[in-house]
Parts: sequence; structure tokens; C-alpha cells
Amino acid sequence: MIKKFVGATVALAALGAGALAATAVALGNKRVDAWETLTLDDAGDGAFVTLSDGARMHYVSMGRSAAALPDASSAAGLPPANDVILIHGLMDSAQSWSQNMDALAARHRVWAIDLIGFGYSSRVTAPTYSLKYYARAVREFMDAQGIARASIAGHSLGGAVTLELARAFPERVSHLILIAPATYLANLVAPVKLAARVPYVPRALMGFALTSERARLRAWRDALGDPRRMNAQEALRRVRPARVKGTADALVAMMGSAWSNGLGEELSRISAPTLILWGDRDRAVPLRHGDRHARALPNAEFVILEGAGHVPHIEYPDVVNRLMVEFLSRRMPLTIL
Repeated sequence: MIKKFVGATVALAALGAGALAATAVALGNKRVDAWETLTLDDAGDGAFVTLSDGARMHYVSMGRSAAALPDASSAAGLPPANDVILIHGLMDSAQSWSQNMDALAARHRVWAIDLIGFGYSSRVTAPTYSLKYYARAVREFMDAQGIARASIAGHSLGGAVTLELARAFPERVSHLILIAPATYLANLVAPVKLAARVPYVPRALMGFALTSERARLRAWRDALGDPRRMNAQEALRRVRPARVKGTADALVAMMGSAWSNGLGEELSRISAPTLILWGDRDRAVPLRHGDRHARALPNAEFVILEGAGHVPHIEYPDVVNRLMVEFLSRRMPLTIL
């Protein structure tokens, strides 16, 4: 009798838990549908390039064309490299460079792109994302704009994409600027990829994460070296591109994609002059990864930014702008004032 009672209780509990889980999944997916109300046409500014797979890449640009600027590489018989391409990090967009573009545009033609799946670029929902995919996309963007060779700056995920581009297409890059590149974090573990294949659940979880203002503000606060520099309005403004239709499905596809490609073991092949910037309070990508990059890249300079977190180009734009401009233009060793 007792066994039957216990068995019935367990069965009812399981049914109840299942019902709650199903309700939570349904609610999460409804929140996604209510949240994703924007389209690519809501970008407001910038323009688009259509890639070979049909995806549309959004970008913004400013500054003079390379043809109007002198460049030492031309005298050496190399294509001009006065174009600078800026590549944002995970869950970010081209607007993350809004405090840096003016400083660079004084001497360069600057392009800030939205990686596919982010910003106002297309949401690919097949698990085809990888560093190689993104590197090819950047190369196609360069082809479409007639950019033979450029300096590339990348933050976090964008830093890993920058390195993959330099490894795969070294003739297309002049200088590299890496801000806390996530090179050694790019590989997703097997359980995450398996979880992405479960129907409805990952999308529902994305729904709760994307629509939670508290979670978004916490993530932005954690990205800063000094939480007192928190600007809630800026954090909310930056999340707007995440409301583009298909964002949650694209993120699920990224979870299920094959990212591993051995880039971290082949950094020694990348010979382009490289500036590495890292905040000493970075909680997203450990500072020790900066040392690994500096040791592996044969022509790298490593600068640690005191008090900065994971987004030093946003937290301390004046310092980062000066370092980037000096690096791209100087002929003398880098100095910190």
C-alpha cells in the first residue's frame, strides 16, 4: 500500500514538474515572439552588403577613402592599408565603436560591421557559425567595398575573428588591434552543443535571458572595470539590436555550431604587427589569456589598461583611441603617457 502511495506521489510530482517545465518553455518562447519586433530595416543608418550565402551584412562607415591618404605600404609595392575595419564582440554590434570611430576617421576610412547574427545583420538560423565563417564574411565585405588590404580591430569574439582572418588571408591585413580577444574561449563544449538540439527549450531560455532587464544590466555592469561607471541608459540603448527578429534562433544556432579550429595553436603563423589591449579587471576573458597571445604572436605589443574591464574601448575611449591611433601611424616604439 505504502509503495503504491509513494509511486503515485512520485508520478504526480513528475507530471507536475513536466507541466511546469512545459509552461515555462511556452512562456519563454512567447516572450521571444513579443520581444523581437524589429527588422534589419530598423537600423536607421549605415548600409548593407549581401554575402555569397545571401546573408545581409550591415555596416557604418566614416572618414576619407584610402586613395586620398598617403600610405607607406604603397611605396613598398603593397596595396594601400588606410582602411580600418572594426569588429565587435559577442552580443554587441557596430555601435559599440561609436566612441572610437571619430578618432580613427581623422586619418583613416573606418568601417564598423555587424557580424552575421548580431546588430542589424541577417540572422542565420542554421548551425553554420564559426570563426572561419566570420572570417570569410569579412573578406567578402572587403571585396564588396574594394578594400584590398586593411587594418583590423576586434574586440572579444571580434578579436578571435580578426586573428582567424589574419591566419586565413594574411595578404588582406596590415595591422591588427586586439581588445581582449576570446581566442581561447571560442570552443563550445559538447554538452552546450547537445543542449542546442533540444526542441524549444534553448529558445525559451534565450527568451528569458534577452527580455530580462535585470540580467542585461548585470551583464553590462560586470563588463566594466569599475561598476560605478555604469550607465543604465547606455546599457538599454545597446540592447536594441537584440530585438531584431530571429535573434534567439540565431543564438541557438551559434550554440550548436562547430567553433573549434585550432586557432590558438597557430598564432605563431600570424606575422602582422599587432597591438593587444587588455583591462586588468576583465572578468569575461582572463588577463592571463593576454600573456598567451603576447607570447604566441611574433610581432605583438601587449598593453595592460589599469582599472579597465572587458570593454576598455567603451569605458576609457580616450586612452584606447590614443593607443590605436599611435599604433597605426607611428614609426617609434609605443609609449604610455
